[in-house]
Amino acid sequence: MDERAAQHALSALERYRGAPSKHPRSYADLHEHVLALARAGLLIIVDEPINKDTEMHPLVRWQYRGGIAEPDRKAFLFTQPTDSKGRRFGISVLVAGLAANREVYRIGFGKPLDEIGQAWVKAIADPIAPRLVTDAPCHDVVVTGADLERDGLDGLPVPISSPGWDNAPYLSAGHYITKDPDTGVQNVGNYRGQLKAPRRLGMNPSVELRAGIFAHWQKCKA
Repeated sequence: MDERAAQHALSALERYRGAPSKHPRSYADLHEHVLALARAGLLIIVDEPINKDTEMHPLVRWQYRGGIAEPDRKAFLFTQPTDSKGRRFGISVLVAGLAANREVYRIGFGKPLDEIGQAWVKAIADPIAPRLVTDAPCHDVVVTGADLERDGLDGLPVPISSPGWDNAPYLSAGHYITKDPDTGVQNVGNYRGQLKAPRRLGMNPSVELRAGIFAHWQKCKA
């Protein structure tokens, strides 16, 4: 990448260098994670139109099938996603940003690699009780009413993971929060979800691994 292109790519990160959050937290948010990956040389910024339906995932997948060594694999930030209908989205797409390689995963976790396994064991054995708030970062952007009916989930530039094979865009790392209707215990799960309609998402509850949300769904139906 020449100097001009490098400067142009870095300017694409300016949106992630915002003012201090009004919601202080003890861990890095996604914007801070993107900047950390850039500082570590683990982020490729693609600042030109890329079709999320046909081009995006194949571009990233090359590094896994083209003989690139695991430590040299990187996360990709696409700043100008489009779709096959020519639609432009005002939202960037981060692909392989959670676990492109071990170092990307370690940066996101915020711990040395050899401590991550035990941290997971401890967290699962001793969950933190939820804390109710009236003002949260997830409410910075709220879509309701006619806007929701018109765009809904279609307003998100969700890529097609395997063009020619997947029948729709899928959220590959969506977080779903549910609560046991009897005990009140919460479950936060990371599941794959198919966009079926502007207001409908089909999700695989992965019953073979800590049923969680599936058990809550069964209770709700009963």
